[in-house]
Amino acid sequence: LNDVEDYLKKVKSRCKDIPGSSDYSCNLLGGRFYEQAKESFSKALEADQDNILFNVGYAIVLYRIDGMNKADDSGTVTKQLRKALSLEPTNTEIMVLLALKLQRSRRQEAQNLIKEALRLSPDIPQVTRYVAKYFRAEVKQAPNSSFLHHQIGLCHKQLLIQMLEERRPGRSVPAAQKVAKVIECIQHFSKAVDLKPNNIYAKVNLAEAESRQLEKAEKIFSSLIDDKALGESDKQHCYTSYGVFLLYKKKDEDKAVSQFKSAYMIPVDNYERKQAGKKLRLIAERNFNTKQKFREAFEILAFISSEDKQEMQAKEYLQGFSFHSESDTPISRRGK
Repeated sequence: LNDVEDYLKKVKSRCKDIPGSSDYSCNLLGGRFYEQAKESFSKALEADQDNILFNVGYAIVLYRIDGMNKADDSGTVTKQLRKALSLEPTNTEIMVLLALKLQRSRRQEAQNLIKEALRLSPDIPQVTRYVAKYFRAEVKQAPNSSFLHHQIGLCHKQLLIQMLEERRPGRSVPAAQKVAKVIECIQHFSKAVDLKPNNIYAKVNLAEAESRQLEKAEKIFSSLIDDKALGESDKQHCYTSYGVFLLYKKKDEDKAVSQFKSAYMIPVDNYERKQAGKKLRLIAERNFNTKQKFREAFEILAFISSEDKQEMQAKEYLQGFSFHSESDTPISRRGK
């Protein structure tokens, strides 16, 4: 047990500053530690065979050694991954590693594991990287699958978001690396759209990825908004996404409000409608707090209340709207 505890301390000391890395998955340790780790975990499990920590660590080390040796799995790795997952059913890193091992032999089970891992850990870098590896292997078997290219693009998009959100001192990601990740996103989203032009979600993601090229992104969003064949749910998604683009990328609040309203008016109570409503409230609140655009703020809140069938509340907001002049004379905010 002392050997494995020493190993874990060594891993933790090297991996503590790496976002999303488990105590065993840090690449900095390299292959030379794996055999030593394998032996340490094996001995530890002889003394405590159902210890979650040791079983998870042993499974990951076996997977890494198997990958380095590029040998066919005799079943030992898969068996250990299954045991680790049975002891810790919510360990998403183990889920995706098991999915990778089952990808050829038990495809449906592998797909289910990937779906569950993404549901539980959509923004953990280590999990996202393994999921991307899974889909890259899948796309080799089906290179003309719009779905798979879209999924790979989504993995790259999530990794890009993590790069952009990194704020810790000394951990910022080089600009060139971010640009490269954007290019990967665009490549896979573009391929997904080329293979299936009516893949609305891939088109929206492509537009978002192209946000550095505002004209390209605007053109994609405009074509989506003008598409008369879209169902209500798809329209809602496009309106909300376009609104976010206009608000944060083009800094056009008025047009963004128009798109969010269009999304909110569609009577489909889902995530997109909630997001549109949330953005509208944030805009109204910001206008109140900055003592600007009082009329617009009251009008937005009146609109939301009216759409929600809260007529009395809507009437109060409309009174506030009528009270203020076009000049938005700053006064203290009156009751909601």
